[in-house]
Amino acid sequence: MNGIIKKIIDSKTVENGDKVIVGFSGGPDSLTLLHALNSAKEELGISIYAVHINHKIRPVDCDVEAEHARRICIELGIPFKLVICDCKEIAERERISEEEAGRKVRYEAFSDMAYELERCGTPRDRIKIAVAQNADDQVETVLFHILRGTAVRGLAGIPIRRLDERGYIVIRPLLDISRTEIEGYINDCDLKPSMDKSNEKPIYSRNKIRLELIPELERDYNPSFRKAITRLSESAACDDEYMMKEAARLYENSVSLNHEYELYEVRDVHKALKRRIAAMMLEAEDVHPTYELVNSLVGIIDSRSPSASYDLPGGVTAERRYERLVFLQKKYVNDPRSGSGRCGIKEISLKAISIAEYQELIGSAEGSEENDNPYAAFDLDKLFKERGFKAEMIGVSDESSQLDVRLRTRRSGDYIGTGNGSKKLQDFLVDEKVPKASRDEIKLAAMGSEILWILPNEMFKSERYRIKGKYSQKYQVDNSSERVLFLELR
Repeated sequence: MNGIIKKIIDSKTVENGDKVIVGFSGGPDSLTLLHALNSAKEELGISIYAVHINHKIRPVDCDVEAEHARRICIELGIPFKLVICDCKEIAERERISEEEAGRKVRYEAFSDMAYELERCGTPRDRIKIAVAQNADDQVETVLFHILRGTAVRGLAGIPIRRLDERGYIVIRPLLDISRTEIEGYINDCDLKPSMDKSNEKPIYSRNKIRLELIPELERDYNPSFRKAITRLSESAACDDEYMMKEAARLYENSVSLNHEYELYEVRDVHKALKRRIAAMMLEAEDVHPTYELVNSLVGIIDSRSPSASYDLPGGVTAERRYERLVFLQKKYVNDPRSGSGRCGIKEISLKAISIAEYQELIGSAEGSEENDNPYAAFDLDKLFKERGFKAEMIGVSDESSQLDVRLRTRRSGDYIGTGNGSKKLQDFLVDEKVPKASRDEIKLAAMGSEILWILPNEMFKSERYRIKGKYSQKYQVDNSSERVLFLELR
């Protein structure tokens, strides 16, 4: 058996019965991943789908690469999906870099393909999105983090498995395979990858690390430098996973009222945990947790003074009040883009309906221009199960009222479901570039700290979120749904 195929099997990133979506650019890494998985698909018992993104950044080259990728998939008998997006236009519209736009488009395309498979009956946990980062990419990433300054999490580098924003599993089967091994596989199998010439020019920081810095370190300091960094990354990832889980537990226990935290447990834990908890507190208060700010907050927590305080960026003050830590923020004049007067939201209506009623309602709405009120829909039975309702507690007449869904603005600890994971509200607001002074104007439909729907707002950089808002993926309506919780703005 080929060495690369054996390593992919040994990685246990794919299992019998999986449907694997390969992000296929046509370059050496993704071609190796696609070809190796295809060669082992009978042994692994998997189905493979290729998704290629034409970013239109290099119009002629991108078109040629897309056609080359399509022909390879035809030869291998692999279903091929081409997604064409103008990343330059997206970057300008959403005020992000072309690189960010490209990554956003890629992972949205992969998630869309995953959703198509799920709608056709494939269980979510049997769908894998495979991307082709390799061991050398891992080394470059860790070294890049070190040069910029990092904590243990940065030393962990790229995870072999994670969940995307919609809760689909992303895997990296080549993460333990070197670029040299990939080049050998390409030659042995006589494959013809597309080549991006810009990767061989030291014009970007990552290219300089790969082409200049790492070769110098191997030549003059440690011939086994890449292996050493790989071992460091694996060790850091293991340690950080445990520490973050424990810190998250302690943080959740400390959350008291809005912008207030109890310090009884936090004050007595090891500094390694205390620093992580302090970083979580800062993030919840929309303050970027730099090394200096984390240390300052830990100093307040440990201080013998029961009224110690520290001024943070953005007009935020952290203040000890005996065994509590309170974050105070100055009042700002509303940002002119806040949209608080534009949204026109008076109330949100909730109703429990059957899946047939929902499909009829959506079908009629799509064919009509009379009602353009934004709406959201969630699987009612999944909601009841998650909230711990017993069958006898579920009324027939007004099931939606039992869920206590409220229209409100943000609070400390708010989060939104992303399938099998979750995302902090403050992370979403930062990603969407909502001005700090206007974040309290964003409207939410929530049950306690769990957000079902971040309502549409003109401040969001994403056009999709400006029009429809962001929905929790945790209770997504699918083919198995029988009852639906339907929310509509009035």
